[in-house]
Amino acid sequence: MIKTPEPPRRWTWPHYRLVQYALPRMCRLLGGWRVHGHDNVPEQGGAVIASNHLSFMDPPVVGSALRRRTYYFAKAELFVPIVGWVIRKCYAFPVERGGADTTAAKHAIRLLRAGELLTLFPEGTRSRDGKLQELSTGGALLASRAGVPIIPCALRGTDLLLPIGARFLHRGKVTVSFAPPIDSLQYGEKPGKRELELLTQQLSEAILGLQAEQEQFYAR
Repeated sequence: MIKTPEPPRRWTWPHYRLVQYALPRMCRLLGGWRVHGHDNVPEQGGAVIASNHLSFMDPPVVGSALRRRTYYFAKAELFVPIVGWVIRKCYAFPVERGGADTTAAKHAIRLLRAGELLTLFPEGTRSRDGKLQELSTGGALLASRAGVPIIPCALRGTDLLLPIGARFLHRGKVTVSFAPPIDSLQYGEKPGKRELELLTQQLSEAILGLQAEQEQFYAR
């Protein structure tokens, strides 16, 4: 099984565009679909989309909320025959969990420098109570090394759409929000550990702010 990422191309795989078209419509039928902050995602050039993590539905939901295509990290165990080929064609590439995967990091930086979007979930695992968990500094590190901004993203409702342990989709309102970009180079081209922690703190505060806005929207 080839585990290298799908190379950047001018065109995008038709089935990827089909998901971008069909998923929002399916969500509307299942309860609702709302995207806020489209304009905070650059129309061109590389950027890291860093989101909270609630469900296995999160990657396709973020991808369908974007007007551009995005690449993803996926755990290496998924890259088995057939399944691995499919997710690779959906612009996912493997990362070994439990340690620093330098091969995956180099692929990510190469894609970002080539002007692609990369979506990641710095919590590392799905939140079981919906609250934002501690974020790793990996997203800030990749963004700073590639010289691209970090776009905070908040998801709401994907844990209702596909709860942990569920095998089928449920009803639920899905919301995707994007915040203004965070400058990953504000502490220089090679920020140290402390600077990466400060960038990650900014990211965490931005995601929490988006979640608060989502709460207020549904309260109204």
